[in-house]
Amino acid sequence: MLSIRKAAVAGQFYPGDPLQLQGMISGLLDKADSSEHIKVQPKAIIVPHAGYIYTGLAAASAFASLLPFRKK
Repeated sequence: MLSIRKAAVAGQFYPGDPLQLQGMISGLLDKADSSEHIKVQPKAIIVPHAGYIYTGLAAASAFASLLPFRKK
């Protein structure tokens, strides 16, 4: 049986309210460099893992670099 762990740090390193969190992530992705100059799909990305206020834009930029390669 699959168990789902409750968020341990919600409200500390990222907003505890789901709507605020969604807004924050959307805002970070909007500001992120989508790196459209990347022609080959990355095999891996390295993404910082810290509070979103500290590394959120860097992480969003890494994930945004994958957008041109998503399947529709």
